[in-house]
Amino acid sequence: MVIALSTAQGILVGVAAGAGVVILLWALASGVRRPGGVRGPDIPSAMRSAPSDEDLEVPVREKLYIWGLITVLIMAVWVPVLFLRENTTNKEDIQGLLATSVERGHLTTLPGNEENQIGFNCERCHGPGLHGGQNVYNGNVVVVPNLQTVCGGADFGHPLITDLQDVINTIAQGRTGTDMPSWSVRYSGAMDDQQIQDLVNYILSIQKVPELKNICLHAPSAPSSSPSPSSSP
Repeated sequence: MVIALSTAQGILVGVAAGAGVVILLWALASGVRRPGGVRGPDIPSAMRSAPSDEDLEVPVREKLYIWGLITVLIMAVWVPVLFLRENTTNKEDIQGLLATSVERGHLTTLPGNEENQIGFNCERCHGPGLHGGQNVYNGNVVVVPNLQTVCGGADFGHPLITDLQDVINTIAQGRTGTDMPSWSVRYSGAMDDQQIQDLVNYILSIQKVPELKNICLHAPSAPSSSPSPSSSP
């Protein structure tokens, strides 16, 4: 017990001595006079004069000038870089949107189920990949066109297709007297305009028609009519 008490007393004495040294050093530091031997009036900090407006405003103004200059330099580089990449960015965005539209159009042609809720099962009549097939209409078996060559027009067995608009109209309005129903909501169908556009984009992506003969991309030019020669007097 005596040893423990002596140890505790030693710790207390050490702490007290340390605190005393700290207080003594602080008092000495506070009492040091200013260099030169001249000491000004002992004015509390709270009662001393504040810095002038100029001393307060100049650092803030200089910081604003510096950050403003940095911002202008960044914009001077950033804006031209964005402008020069604008065409590439727009092209990439369009390609991405088109690829997404084609994928939706493909899903539209597949059977509808829990995983594919936008499917209208175009393949039931037009066959897998829309390469053509057969259907029963009014008790007769009819041949369903191959949509992989629909943009070939009459040269590829589609005499009623003369341009891309004919493809769109056929899907939207259907064909009276045939097994092709109307699909657009504008004509009592089940697809909205975006769904039809997706389907058309998919059909365009699967064409097996040479580009020069693709009337969906290159509308055939109308035959020019030459004026009849005037009769000589």
